Amino acid sequence: MKTFFINLYSRLNSFLFVTILITVGLLFIVLPKEKISEDEKRALKQFPILTKENLFSGKYFEDIDLYYSDNFIYRNDIIEIASELKKYKGIKNQEIQYFTKSKGFQKSTTLKPKTNNNAAYGDKSGNKTLNDSTVIDTTSEAYNNINSVIVYKSRAIQIYSGSRKKLSNFASLISKYKTALGPNVTIYCMAIPVGSDFNLPSSFKKDREKTGINYLYSIMNPSIKCVKAYEELEKHQKEYIYFNTDHHWTGRGAYYAYLGFCSSAGIEPLSIDKFEIKKINNFIGTLYYYTRSEDLKQNKDYVEYFKIPNTTKSTYFDEKLITEKRTKLFAEFARGGNSYGVFLGGDYPLMHIKSDVKNGQKILVVKDSYGNAFSPFLCAHYEDVFVVDYRYLKYNIKSIMKKYGINNLMFAHNVFVLNSSFTTYQESRFLNSNFTANPVKPESINVKLDTLTNKKDEK
Repeated sequence: MKTFFINLYSRLNSFLFVTILITVGLLFIVLPKEKISEDEKRALKQFPILTKENLFSGKYFEDIDLYYSDNFIYRNDIIEIASELKKYKGIKNQEIQYFTKSKGFQKSTTLKPKTNNNAAYGDKSGNKTLNDSTVIDTTSEAYNNINSVIVYKSRAIQIYSGSRKKLSNFASLISKYKTALGPNVTIYCMAIPVGSDFNLPSSFKKDREKTGINYLYSIMNPSIKCVKAYEELEKHQKEYIYFNTDHHWTGRGAYYAYLGFCSSAGIEPLSIDKFEIKKINNFIGTLYYYTRSEDLKQNKDYVEYFKIPNTTKSTYFDEKLITEKRTKLFAEFARGGNSYGVFLGGDYPLMHIKSDVKNGQKILVVKDSYGNAFSPFLCAHYEDVFVVDYRYLKYNIKSIMKKYGINNLMFAHNVFVLNSSFTTYQESRFLNSNFTANPVKPESINVKLDTLTNKKDEK
């Protein structure tokens, strides 16, 4: 009898194991596959294409392994459970948590609204049909501005590490731009701190952002106007100028940097009460998903965006700068982990914003994603604002500036981007390459107004 129960137990175990395998396999086949992981901000591995080269090199089977790993059923739920269990592992320092660099993160995304009949921001009748759903366009390049991260007092802080050599290379490149563009073009450089100077405890030993920024500005060509964004942010460091869970600054932080720019440019800035300030709640950003810290999860952010009191029209170009499409200065459908995408709607190779300011002044901003929150403020002072994302553009900036008669150029980069060899390499290509931009003229398409102002205030 004992042998019978032992055999029965073994058979039931085997049956249960095989049943689980078959069930999991069937669920893997029938359940829809995601293309994007919003949590990790990256494209998930798709099933590889079989080629002779991939097959004999072994890469085909490696890619299949990655495909199954990325698309395992209930993958995000399992990761979430694992992160919860980590809380009970080892001894936790309540004051500071340290996280080393991850390979799983991707760079920022571009948000696009779903619309009916492929009509941008409207149906065939011209009525708005903006949907809160979003399509996320990602690339495979890893974030270049996330190194090690500290979680301190329920806030994620990136640890800054600078290189004088790389900063010198960048300063030298900006001088070359000045020589190439001539005396009639004003060039600005805005080094953006990421907040480690303001938010880490003074006892923590690290490079200071201020030291790096001061060094960069000290070796800059004297004809370059250096924007003192750091000093303005430092005055307001107790305010909500950096997110708790994300690697970006907030709209309020960008506003204070705008004050610094206006000082450098000799422009009278708009006081904060001139803006319509709107808010998107329940934002959990990249650094939570980077760390999976429970402290961050309990300290959610909100995204403030400051709507300028000007009427604007916005368009963006595709990668080849041939076609131009309508977009919005603020993608107000942005929600959840993509809420920072409210600024410009994300990252485009080239974006053009036309303002109702009539002064003939035009500016081109070369930026990383920090520049998304900053660029809209310029539309209160410039008739035309062109925004280039340094990661995507593949054309000669000189040709763009000549075509549109742009008389101001600004480099707006956070300190990690300024300390990246890729930045100098990429932006030297904009200056020296034989690429020429040949986009259609902005006036050639009918662009709807995208600044949502109160009609009663327009009278």
